[in-house]
Amino acid sequence: MPDIWALAAVVSKTLLYFGVLTSSGLILTRFVFASEVAAVLPVMRKYAVLWTVLAIAAALASFALRGAALTGDASGLTDPEMLGLMWQTPVGTALLLRVIGLSLMLTGLLVGGLGWAAAGLGALTALWSFITIGHLSDDIGLWAKLVLLTHLLAVAFWIGILLPLNRLTRTTGDTVLAARLGHRFGQIATVIISGLIAAGLVLGWLLIGSWTHLFTTAYGLNIIAKLCLVAGLLGLGALNKLRVVPELTSGNAQAAIHLSKTVSMEWLVFVAVLLATASLTTLFALPGKP
Repeated sequence: MPDIWALAAVVSKTLLYFGVLTSSGLILTRFVFASEVAAVLPVMRKYAVLWTVLAIAAALASFALRGAALTGDASGLTDPEMLGLMWQTPVGTALLLRVIGLSLMLTGLLVGGLGWAAAGLGALTALWSFITIGHLSDDIGLWAKLVLLTHLLAVAFWIGILLPLNRLTRTTGDTVLAARLGHRFGQIATVIISGLIAAGLVLGWLLIGSWTHLFTTAYGLNIIAKLCLVAGLLGLGALNKLRVVPELTSGNAQAAIHLSKTVSMEWLVFVAVLLATASLTTLFALPGKP
């Protein structure tokens, strides 16, 4: 049974993943779909700022909770010696990259205008921080790290489209722009999803290493659970692309309601996927490793 510090670490990691991926995704969406999201850009910017602040707080909390996990009590949260030792490890390097990246994002978002470029650079830096630490960080070469970065960018981009898509249908009532955004994303999503699946399979094999481990270890079974959640996401995405967005384009008044509901469901499944990922990287050892 995980102790309180391990459970707290799972929560803080989930919030960290959510904050970094959603804010980065909104920034990516702004660059790729500038004309389609112009009407909701102020709202996107506001939420990107909020989620960046959340990510900074979660990054600091996650770092401190590692200290508590090592000491076994609350003293580790603020123990200068313990935190100083961790700062000299990859955990400290990851925190430094996250603070730099998220600070760039926050500054760029607050400035606006050309600041979006700085925010984009910050997003890449924050996403790269996840590659410097974790179950794969010590065992893979540059090519696999780039695969992981591609995987993270695809996930962020998918999450990033949800807010503007929902806002265009529910708040502005601009179904024409929403339909155009949904259609354009659907075209790009074919490539994104292919890359997401390919990268996920490669990374999963690097982690598990065999079919036996996949079905006979706690880590493998949790990977399967995560894959089932991802399959659900793919199903919702396919529903939007093949049915809901075409209905929206044709002027079906109910399509906006349907789109809002499926987007809300995607949000919930994404959070479940992030929670599963945080649990995997915190509570379970790789097969064959202590």
